[in-house]
Amino acid sequence: MPQRASRPPLVATLTQQATKALTALRQEITQREQALAALKAQAARWQRVLREPARGVRPAVTLPRVPPPKRPRLDWSAILQELPTRFTTQDVAQKAGKPLGHVYVYVSRWMKDKKVRKVKEGYQKVTRTV
Repeated sequence: MPQRASRPPLVATLTQQATKALTALRQEITQREQALAALKAQAARWQRVLREPARGVRPAVTLPRVPPPKRPRLDWSAILQELPTRFTTQDVAQKAGKPLGHVYVYVSRWMKDKKVRKVKEGYQKVTRTV
C-alpha cells in the first residue's frame, strides 16, 4: 500500500501562521482603537472650547437674519407683447433675463393658451381675429 503524504504537519503549520497573523491584527486593532479614543477626546475638548465663551467675555450677539429684498414678479404677458412676431426661446431668455429652463415653461404655457404656435425656426405669435 502506498504511503500517504503527511498532511497534519502542513495543516498545523498553516494554523500556526494564521494564529500569528490574527494575533498581530488584533494588536494593531487595539493600538488603532486607543489612538482613535485619544483623537475623540481631543475633538471633544476642542468642541467644549468652541461652545463655552472665555471667562469674563460676554457671548457675541447674533444679528437677526435679514431676508433678501424681494424682487417684483416678472410679467410674462408683457414680455410676450415686447417680442417680435417671430421669435426664438433665446430671444425670450434675453428679454426676460431668465435661463432657458424657465423660458420653456412659459413658452409652453403660451402655446397651451394658443397665444403662440411653433413654426419652422422658433415660434410665432397668434393673431386673433374678432
